[in-house]
Amino acid sequence: MDKKRRRQLTVLLSVTVLVSLTLACSLPGMPSLGDVAPGEEETPTVATAADTPASEPQCGDGVCDASESAETCAEDCAAPEGETPEPPPPPEDELPFDMDMGALENLDSYAYTFRMDGLSTLAGAAEEVVLNIEGKRQTVPTRAEHLMFSSSSNGDAQVVEMIYIEDLGKVWMSEGGEGWQELPVMDESMLQIFDAFNMFTWWDAMFTGDPEDAQYLGQEVMGGVPSHHYRSADSASWGGFATGCTFASVEDEIWVAVDGSYPVKRQFSAEGDCQGESGSVNFLMEIRDVNQPQNISPPM
Repeated sequence: MDKKRRRQLTVLLSVTVLVSLTLACSLPGMPSLGDVAPGEEETPTVATAADTPASEPQCGDGVCDASESAETCAEDCAAPEGETPEPPPPPEDELPFDMDMGALENLDSYAYTFRMDGLSTLAGAAEEVVLNIEGKRQTVPTRAEHLMFSSSSNGDAQVVEMIYIEDLGKVWMSEGGEGWQELPVMDESMLQIFDAFNMFTWWDAMFTGDPEDAQYLGQEVMGGVPSHHYRSADSASWGGFATGCTFASVEDEIWVAVDGSYPVKRQFSAEGDCQGESGSVNFLMEIRDVNQPQNISPPM
């Protein structure tokens, strides 16, 4: 290497060292070589959750937080002028009973079971009754229903199968497994005959209202439907089938759709006395295949 190039490298190295020393002195917090012992690495300081103050709800920030209310922060939580403030929803363990049988009409379709057996006064006198209705119902693309009704009491049995399709304006009926009869729907009287066998009519005959002692047990999925589960031990809301009956033990389980408040399932059993006759009664109502095609068609 010639003398000129060696001199240039010496100057460049001197300038580099000078710049490094200048930066080390001018940048605050920058450690020098003597600050770190040989073989050790400096551990960076990490802020912990305790070092960071938690954000707290502030009245006036335009957000009604869970810890605020119309009483403690009217600025954030008061209802707009002319509107009534809605009360906060009750805790799930206090959810009041709310069921609407008519809300089933809002579904596109479903299948159902309605069954009762045991001691009853449906016919006036106390007797053993078996009632069973299996059906499927739809509102789209047209209103239609197909049901199988069977009942027995005091040795008498009845079996009726019926189909109604609104856009065809017809009802088909078969009694006792005999051939089908086609009946045009001329007026509402024909539909009233059909409705006498369906689930809605018999539900109204079974229950006069909602149970007043319903205890909320939480959410469950029943028949594919997210449902609120309730339990009642009171037969006061039971209707005509229990007139003149006193029940010593009642286990009434009810599932109500979270979205729509329609009944998804109801099942109870009870021991008691009806007009001097002792016995038991069992009941089951459930829907399934909600909003699934039911393929209701005229009989072949």
